[in-house]
Amino acid sequence: MHNHFSNEVDGQLKFYQDYLPLVDKTLKTDDILTDYTDGIVYGNLIEFKVVINDINSVLFQTIKYLSARRIKGKEIPKNILLVSLTNEKIYVFDSQEYLTHIEKVYFGGASVKTAGFSSDAPLEVLEYGQSQLDESRLITLLRSKQYTKINIDENCIVGWAERFYRENKGAKKSDFIGDQTGKVKIIGEIRKPEKLKEFINPYIGETNAQFHYLMDKLNDTLQKKNLGAFYTPEPYVEKSLELVRQAIKRVPEGNDYIILDRCAGTGNLEKLMSDEELSHCVLSTIEYYEYKVLVELLGDKVRHIIPPTEKEDTFNMGLVRGADALSKEYINNEIIKRYINDPKVTIIMYENPPYAETTSIEHQKAGTSKKSSAWKKSFLVTEMKKEVKGQATNELGNIFIWSAFKYYLRQPTDSYIVYSPVKYWKAQHLINQKFLGGFAFNRKHFHTNIHAMIMCALWSKEEVALESLKLEAYDIDKDGNLLPENNIIIKRIHSTYSQKYFDKRKFIDDENNGLYLGLNGKEYEGKTKSVVPLFNSNILGY
Repeated sequence: MHNHFSNEVDGQLKFYQDYLPLVDKTLKTDDILTDYTDGIVYGNLIEFKVVINDINSVLFQTIKYLSARRIKGKEIPKNILLVSLTNEKIYVFDSQEYLTHIEKVYFGGASVKTAGFSSDAPLEVLEYGQSQLDESRLITLLRSKQYTKINIDENCIVGWAERFYRENKGAKKSDFIGDQTGKVKIIGEIRKPEKLKEFINPYIGETNAQFHYLMDKLNDTLQKKNLGAFYTPEPYVEKSLELVRQAIKRVPEGNDYIILDRCAGTGNLEKLMSDEELSHCVLSTIEYYEYKVLVELLGDKVRHIIPPTEKEDTFNMGLVRGADALSKEYINNEIIKRYINDPKVTIIMYENPPYAETTSIEHQKAGTSKKSSAWKKSFLVTEMKKEVKGQATNELGNIFIWSAFKYYLRQPTDSYIVYSPVKYWKAQHLINQKFLGGFAFNRKHFHTNIHAMIMCALWSKEEVALESLKLEAYDIDKDGNLLPENNIIIKRIHSTYSQKYFDKRKFIDDENNGLYLGLNGKEYEGKTKSVVPLFNSNILGY
């Protein structure tokens, strides 16, 4: 006798009530309802329909679910079970046979645009409501823990990297993507899977060039914050090149010029340059695996990469020896110094500096503020603090901006094109240079989760007192195209809210029994408190 269900949910719940206790008594429906699927039970993806009229369409829906799981770094169940509730039939497919389709990227809901897909016949058809043998086979399948191994590519590597770091505390970038090229031959997880060997095939690419625009996202979690490196999206790169070309036009007749980028990463800012422009570039990056990709992609096109070649001691705990732009060694680098000391060479700097503010909430929550502030002991920070006071020295990007004008730019026709939050000019008054143009970009598109403004500005070495800047604003639409917004006027500020509104008055009826909250919003339970929590009925905000 067939079951009759008015909807999938009722049939799904009945199915799990009957069979989950026979698979694992500890499993609950909440444990298996994940990633918008009807259920993942060990090595099985299950999809329910009241009646399955079109097997191909339903199978394609499950393939889309599996595609999304691969991108997220989640294992791919070997078995696909399509359950037709009314006639109590299950169509069994092997996901391995559809791996080519699973490794594609799909957009939109999994249940839409499923027509037109063609599959092979199911491996089995189980009439679980009519045959005890088939029902026994179903239970065996539900207990199985086999998975289809996927191939790592640029669409899924970030998801698998995040999983690897999450499950292997203390693992480094080299542990995940290390290769056999260069002087340091650390074979990473993607090339010789150990922790993920049941879920991924070895990556056969000799180098990591395929992932060049994702290298910032492949850092282990805290290192992303410590290095502060963020990818620059191509539409914004194209706009900022307009400023570079404006700077090139300022080069005096008869002068040579260089385009210096001390934090080039894999060369993302330079990838749209002409061969002529590239021939003037001097590039460096601090992260070892980015350095190797940079050399591979642009080594034969640019004027210099620092260091020019990898030596036995180039690898330094995941970083590149000699490429630390905050060091005295870098300031005195003989390649760069040669151009700085030549009055017939115009210096153009073009950078998206690392952004790390180690007093941030993220670092405080992780309890790593001090550990991740090692850069604050660098040569440049020490020198900057001799001239700059206050919060400006707490931000890594500011060190790059200050040092650009201090050590590299020296003539009126020298230029600096720089990506950065605008507060270095607006509130911190770090520089007072001539503004030659700029754009406002959405930080959300820089591999972050934050909607905020990033200014890309062209500055001259000349000093000018300005009180406002006008920026052309651009977002990026869902198709990756530039989306012009209204122009933005940035006005300089000379005082902060706290200076104006932080009321330090004391009242005789103040009570020292206020609540002191921690970063999690709950009452603080630690021993040290930076202020005495007060209560008074006249307090509006505290």
